[in-house]
Amino acid sequence: MKFIEFDHTKCDECFKCLRECPTKAIAFTNHSRHIIDDLCIKCGKCQMHCATGALKIQLDLKSVQTAIYKGKRVVASLAPSFPGAFKLSHPGQMVTALKRLGFLKVEETARGAEIVSLAYEAYIESGFSDNIITSCCPSSNYLIEHYYQDAIKSVIPIVSPMISHGFDIKKRFGEDTYVVFIGPCLAKKAEAVDIFGSIDAVITFKELSQWLEVEKLVLDHLEPSQFDTPVTQRGRAYPLGGSLWRTDLETRINPNYKYIHVDGIEDCKSFLEAVSKKEIKGYCAELNICSSSCINGPDMPCDAPNLYKRMSLMNTHINQIERTGHIDPPVVTNEQMVRSFIPKNTGFPPINDHQISEILIQMEKYSETDQLNCGACGYSSCYEKAIAISRGHSDINMCLDSLRKKAESLQSIIFDNSPNAICILDGEFRIQEVNPSFNRLLNASKIKLKHWPIAALIEDSIFEETQVAINGHIGKKIYLESIERTFYANVVNIQNGKFYVGIFTDITEYENSREEFERVKSETLITCQQVIDKQMRIAQEIASLLGETTAETKVGLNKLKKLVLTNGGE
Repeated sequence: MKFIEFDHTKCDECFKCLRECPTKAIAFTNHSRHIIDDLCIKCGKCQMHCATGALKIQLDLKSVQTAIYKGKRVVASLAPSFPGAFKLSHPGQMVTALKRLGFLKVEETARGAEIVSLAYEAYIESGFSDNIITSCCPSSNYLIEHYYQDAIKSVIPIVSPMISHGFDIKKRFGEDTYVVFIGPCLAKKAEAVDIFGSIDAVITFKELSQWLEVEKLVLDHLEPSQFDTPVTQRGRAYPLGGSLWRTDLETRINPNYKYIHVDGIEDCKSFLEAVSKKEIKGYCAELNICSSSCINGPDMPCDAPNLYKRMSLMNTHINQIERTGHIDPPVVTNEQMVRSFIPKNTGFPPINDHQISEILIQMEKYSETDQLNCGACGYSSCYEKAIAISRGHSDINMCLDSLRKKAESLQSIIFDNSPNAICILDGEFRIQEVNPSFNRLLNASKIKLKHWPIAALIEDSIFEETQVAINGHIGKKIYLESIERTFYANVVNIQNGKFYVGIFTDITEYENSREEFERVKSETLITCQQVIDKQMRIAQEIASLLGETTAETKVGLNKLKKLVLTNGGE
């Protein structure tokens, strides 16, 4: 059952969830991501450590509220770790709050834990296996079924306290009773689906906290009420781990076993590996995937006290009942109490060493020294990441070291091949690095310039100016008389004068062409003016000639006119 999904709009691919995942059950490929259900043990560590809230858990709260609204007989099975999760003056205030929310009955899952303990005693007494492993933690059960299948025969074939309590409630109140488990464990959501007929819905302490806030129920302001059924100290102590083996809680102990409590994913894996390889014998172990057991479950309210405060509150809650207390006789049938554990096939072929070697080469891991095993990609080793790539769970370009090398290589290509002269100085204006163009343009190819003062080549005042410039940047044109070249200089002050970077663009040819253009333009203007002046003189001369000929023509025509008139009078 896949009960965790990604909100792709919130995921920034930081791989923190993958780093925290003990079985690497998350695939990141082509900028998409999903939970690999065949590898997931439902521990919830990915969701608990996601900084952006991109991992969403299957929520049953709406279903619970609907059942209450429809008038169903809704009963709460409350994990006994609740006093450490909520701000209470008295544990009974939680009972009052749940009944105000609409629960008909409120019982502690500690009753189910006591029922399971009684069943465990019988199996341990029988000595059915060289090593014995409890089955109360669903995440550890999934871990065994998926990864340590040789240890299955050592697991007590009994349901968890939540499941036994759910069956017990339905036997007492009717099979149509709607049973809701409330606790800090996310794996319970998957377990409730896997074992049909016991639990109808699971809500976490965080979900309950949000529900109480919406309903404006302040726990500390409520009058306390009694739970609807008694429990034992042993059952109530389950969230702290190890209560099964406490002789002061009247547990029958088989002297042929060493009794231990194993908590935390790495310790659980180490113990299961030893059992699978038959390296140990005679151990009876209570396994909890969560470090410090259920009191440190993954879905506590955001404002829950720290771990040790929670432990202190839990111990107070445990000691409020008699050590020799008993529960009402359980009504769960043997068939309901017994379960089987089945090896789960991950569906992956055996690891192909040749293929893994090829992938490592593609990752630029040519030898063991290239395998940094930095964990930035989410995998504990480069070899483990290569396996994930072979299975289609990861991309080669997710390797931070490889990306860094590529970035550095690209930077080096740009630095070495830039046509601009580039230099990097320290805080005392001494050269730390120059590119080939700097050597070429400043005629310094045969000189080792490192640690030289820049003033030996370029006036250092332009670098000093960046100390007071806006944004620590200066851009200006400079002329180097020693090499008779003109540059446009961009100089940047880095880390308040710890370093300086100078980028010098050779604009000599441009400047020379610009000067030539100005000369040609000036000469052209002079020539144009001369042509204009000459044209004006010619125009004036033509006008003068036209004026003379016009006057002469007028005189001649007048004479002709006079002559014609005279002849006509005769």
